[in-house]
Amino acid sequence: MTDTYDTIRSVLTGSFLVPEAELGPEATLEQLELDSLALAEFALILDERLGVKIDSEHATRTTTLAEVTEYVDTLRTSATVTAP
Repeated sequence: MTDTYDTIRSVLTGSFLVPEAELGPEATLEQLELDSLALAEFALILDERLGVKIDSEHATRTTTLAEVTEYVDTLRTSATVTAP
């Protein structure tokens, strides 16, 4: 996986105290016990760390870590392409 995935794992273990053993690409945010408030905070932290705004539709309780990673990588790539 990418450095984005590593950052997401770091946020989940550090800020949300999700055990490392529970993390995997197919784990959903619901399985990691993130409620709606935690999802909003998760998106904010990723924005601060990675410089991308995550739409709420891309960080729902049924979203997997692989899907979040893919979406964030897409945003980061498009931001790099459109940067002057």
